[in-house]
Amino acid sequence: MYPCFTESLQLQTVPDLKNLLPHVPGASHATQIGNKTALLSAIESGLQGAHLRTMWDALGPVEKDAVAEAVYHPAGEYDGVAFEAKYQASPLFAIAAKQRYGTQKPTALCLLFFYSKETRRWYIPPDLRARLASWVAQPARMVMPVARDLPPEDEVTVRCTERDALQDVLVLLRTLEQTRVQVSDKTAVASAASQRLISAQLAGGDFYPWIDKQDKWDQQVGPIKAFAWPLLLQVGGLATCVSGRLKPTPAGIKALSAPPAQTLRSLWRKWLQTAAFDEFSRVDAIKGQQSAGRVMTALAPRREAIHAALRECPVGQWMQVDTLGRFMRGNGFDFDVAHNTWSLYIADKQYGALGYSGFHDWNIVQLRYLMAVLLEYAATLGLVDVMYSEPQGARTDFQNNWGTDELAFLSRYDGLQCIRINPLGAYVLGLSEDYLPTVQVSEARLLVLPNLQVKVLRGTLEPESQLLLAMWAVSVDARTWQLTPSKAVAAIEKSHDIDLLRQFLASHNDGPLPEEATAFLERCAQDGTALQAVGAATLVECRDEETAETLAIHPETRSLCLRVGPALLVVRNAHLDKFRERLRGLGFGMVD
Repeated sequence: MYPCFTESLQLQTVPDLKNLLPHVPGASHATQIGNKTALLSAIESGLQGAHLRTMWDALGPVEKDAVAEAVYHPAGEYDGVAFEAKYQASPLFAIAAKQRYGTQKPTALCLLFFYSKETRRWYIPPDLRARLASWVAQPARMVMPVARDLPPEDEVTVRCTERDALQDVLVLLRTLEQTRVQVSDKTAVASAASQRLISAQLAGGDFYPWIDKQDKWDQQVGPIKAFAWPLLLQVGGLATCVSGRLKPTPAGIKALSAPPAQTLRSLWRKWLQTAAFDEFSRVDAIKGQQSAGRVMTALAPRREAIHAALRECPVGQWMQVDTLGRFMRGNGFDFDVAHNTWSLYIADKQYGALGYSGFHDWNIVQLRYLMAVLLEYAATLGLVDVMYSEPQGARTDFQNNWGTDELAFLSRYDGLQCIRINPLGAYVLGLSEDYLPTVQVSEARLLVLPNLQVKVLRGTLEPESQLLLAMWAVSVDARTWQLTPSKAVAAIEKSHDIDLLRQFLASHNDGPLPEEATAFLERCAQDGTALQAVGAATLVECRDEETAETLAIHPETRSLCLRVGPALLVVRNAHLDKFRERLRGLGFGMVD
């Protein structure tokens, strides 16, 4: 809590008070007052009643905005970062003195604002705020401007991500069952070969083509969607690493029959809370992120600030990424990426440290983090459509930093220029309660034959449909599959729903399904769950048939074992300890 107006004045020195006196309405500027008590009295009396309003009326428009923002700030503070972002201007608290070079004199604003050395903030005392609030209107929140002048179409790539994400999440879950996707046990990041494999499965491919380095020092954009998807699936609980291989979890299998929009919403919400991976680590040019000590800030508050800002943005309108950053700062959605920017550096830890003034500005650190989240995760999950160019040379704002002469870009996301929240994004962000995907009518038609072969008559099946058929049937050639009991039962054993296959075949087949195919699907649905594993057991070999007979019928042990051979018993592992205990009571011992 800041001190009141009188107490704040008393903390000022006599020279400070003398410099303020000329700005007091009605004060005699010719009077030379040297006594602090008299100075305090003159300033306080000069701001009583209508004099305060007179002083307010004399302020310029920028200064009036600064007062209004502070009056309605929770702590009465002036937030310079937010103010400059919102108004693209800054008020003057001091001006150069004419009498002496290098000295400054306070402006009239310093009759209302006082500087706190403890918080390093300008503030308006609480009692003065209450008086000002009687006529100073509460400032409106900054509205996110839409982009009016979009880049020329031949200079950018526009990706509408909604349909891609709805397809990608299902394709990748099925891919994990049929293809080896290797990930690191430690970092959960997919191997380079696996990222290439994933890129080939993505609808429309990745954002940028995969280009190998010619020299080891070359910058490489590399995969973006293919890098993000394995992390998203693991964080979302849909896949897990088993011996270095990514496999779908029971929740992942269940997600194949759930509306994909719900799955994407769940993945985004879980990503907001995860601490498993810092998106800023993908800004390769900035080193020192793993330095000893507490360098990087917590992840959840950063992501929550971006999520909250997106919720206040218009749906269906293109927005410039730089303007989004200004909107976030202007409306209090600011965040820090690092506790200590001196630990971060480019090229050289001493000369390239980001701690130097101007080296860690918002556009260098926070904006790069914002672009990483938007392009690699929000766009991958289909929340936002994106407009982007090649990152090389897209931004020059980092070139004043030491050690950037050889860099074509600071981050692989530098080409991102505009985003647009689409209907899927509105649903995922909670801006709309329901989501109705655009119905895509497949041009591919199938023919299911009585011999249980499935042939493509015309058109081409989407990758998602091809993976679905590969899960339930054996590929004969590029356009033919054979339904077999063993393949179908194997899919059911993995908890896949055969109704999805039935619906797919019925919707794509020319005419009704043949009776043989319908009977096959019904038989597999029943036979696929004909047996159920209820637990593991141990086979026990007795010394002779007489011992086996004794234990199989004895009241103490008969409920714990089952005779399966002349001298063989089987005991459930869950009952094994109790079985040993009963054996000892009967005078028998069992060795492993």
